[in-house]
Amino acid sequence: MLPPFPVLGLSGGIATGKSHLAAWLAGRGWVVVDADQVAREIVRPPSETLDLLVDHFGPGILQGGELDRAALGRRIFEDPEARRCLEAILHPRIEAALADRVRSLPEGTRGVVLEAALWMERGKAHHFDAFWVVEAPEPLRLRRLMDRDGLAPAEASARLRAQSTSAEKALHADRVFLNDGRSLMEALEEAEGTLLADWQGRRSRALKAPMTDPFDSGQLRRILEILLSRGGDFAELFGERRTLCSLGLDDGRMEDLLSSESLGVSLRLVDGDTTRFADLIAPSFEDLEEAARLLAAPGTGEPREVPDLVERVHPTPVPVLQDPREVPLQRKVELVKRAESLAREHAESLRPGALRQVAVGYGDSTQEVWIASVEVSLGPARTTLTGDRRIQGVLRVNVTAGEGDQLQSGYQPLGEARGFELFEDAAVARTAREAARLAVLGLESRPAPSGTFPVLLHSSAGGTLIHEACGHGLEADLALAGMSAFAGMLGQRVAAEGVTIIDDGTLPHQRGSAAMDDEGAPTTRVVLIENGILRNFLQSRKTARRMGVQPTGNGRRESYRHLPIPRMRNTFLAPGTADPEAMLQGLKEGLLVKRMGGGQVDTVTGNFVFQVTEGYWIEDGKVHHPVKNATLSGCGPEVLKDLQQIGSDLEHFDIGTCGKDGQGVPVSDALPTILCPALVVGGTATPLPTLL
Repeated sequence: MLPPFPVLGLSGGIATGKSHLAAWLAGRGWVVVDADQVAREIVRPPSETLDLLVDHFGPGILQGGELDRAALGRRIFEDPEARRCLEAILHPRIEAALADRVRSLPEGTRGVVLEAALWMERGKAHHFDAFWVVEAPEPLRLRRLMDRDGLAPAEASARLRAQSTSAEKALHADRVFLNDGRSLMEALEEAEGTLLADWQGRRSRALKAPMTDPFDSGQLRRILEILLSRGGDFAELFGERRTLCSLGLDDGRMEDLLSSESLGVSLRLVDGDTTRFADLIAPSFEDLEEAARLLAAPGTGEPREVPDLVERVHPTPVPVLQDPREVPLQRKVELVKRAESLAREHAESLRPGALRQVAVGYGDSTQEVWIASVEVSLGPARTTLTGDRRIQGVLRVNVTAGEGDQLQSGYQPLGEARGFELFEDAAVARTAREAARLAVLGLESRPAPSGTFPVLLHSSAGGTLIHEACGHGLEADLALAGMSAFAGMLGQRVAAEGVTIIDDGTLPHQRGSAAMDDEGAPTTRVVLIENGILRNFLQSRKTARRMGVQPTGNGRRESYRHLPIPRMRNTFLAPGTADPEAMLQGLKEGLLVKRMGGGQVDTVTGNFVFQVTEGYWIEDGKVHHPVKNATLSGCGPEVLKDLQQIGSDLEHFDIGTCGKDGQGVPVSDALPTILCPALVVGGTATPLPTLL
């Protein structure tokens, strides 16, 4: 239960100056609770938490019977595994203590600030009424850290590198404050005013009770009882109400119009290694009872007790301002017509007479789900009722330009997990004009050369390479089946130093984000590869049990007709420290890729072939000319091992629908600018000598 006053999450990397903002807010009447101070309090002797730390790390972390924070700090910053163990012990206890502090505050409190460095890393950045991040230039942070803690430059740098980048934190932030010595007063006053004016609305949009209509919780519990009436380990009811709307405009003609609404429910019963499943369209309660009895019938065990359902509400990272179901159809028609007109105008201005065709598609989807489940295989039965509302919107613009017998197309989508507010005029104009620009650029491009060259993948290219060539191999079911290049390699080096790959379902408004997965587990941020070491796979409930780990919130399904399987959400390569412009200037000869298209990948080997939809030939660090009809070939794991420069940018997430095992789910992916020393470039021009 959240308190009757605003809760602000405040975060930032080490030595960015979070305390400066916290002090300003305290001076305005906010109550500031510092997670670091709470951590100090819960390890003061005598302390159960301190005893656990000593049991794990040994008596060497004590000095005079108290925790020697400096000694423990040296230990964990030198050993990532030790750091994870420390966090597993401390963080749940710190968060429980913070919650107790908040509950004890009086009702008339102006607001509370929960200050912690790792809110994002814990997947908690969307658990507040607002989330603010403090940044500072790295040289300034180094100087502050050395002065504050008496560290040598190398040790201070190592501590900065051990934390996530400011660019990633900024993806989660409602506000980012650059604390480089300039006055922040005006920005802070404006941000505080905005928060105080709208925190209740923000909270109501982020928290939604589970929807169970047309059934009540008592009926859901009864279905679970029937499922477990002849034994079993786990029972689940997955309900889904889905509303769809799509429009298609082709050269001014409205050729497609679809609107639909459906209700479906599936039942799942797990008994040992056996899973029994049924799906029903718009069922009555009696239909569900009959289906549950059929699934339970093969069982030979004793009935399992099913307690009353415990309702759990998970905050969503994708709150919606304008539900598309409430938007009149005429406004959606006007949207696609406006996008088409803008694309035509821009194409004509770029190359008069070259435009051949404009096609615009619009779609929105609202999926309301509720999940009632009971787990009886791990001690006393645990029952839960959870729910989520997922709203997706997308506008797709495709422009074809021609000259003589040459035709080139440009495609640009605008899509996020947002309501109709996504389609503001400026965003629609950018989308339409970009599609037109890409089509005309194709007419000006030269055939790409073929050979093996250095390739600079720009951040604007999106993360197709990470998603296809690496991400699928990090899904646990493929690893368990031996169909992954990463199978059996947990804890081993699989990529170059500095390569960190993350899958995060908590990113605000990204296409793969949600409050929970399709098994009711809250979504999380999962570090898959950390500084080149394979740390985790993406887990569903089933694969997590087989691997002896916790689910990661990646059990996803296309609809009630499908079983959940491990799937990516928003997958990306974490930013590094290299300057993207310097990376380009340092490239003597090679290919700059600014946009990627579709392709193929073999998850067992990691071998891939991708299309380049916007690329440029580089000579002496400068763009020489655009190219067309280029492909990139290579091996995903080998690309990760060869990476030497990773840019500090992370500016663009590609969107798509990922297919696997006959199911499609919404995803996004991204990478910073990276330099691949050698990729095979396929083109239609005369082959050039291989450049290595």
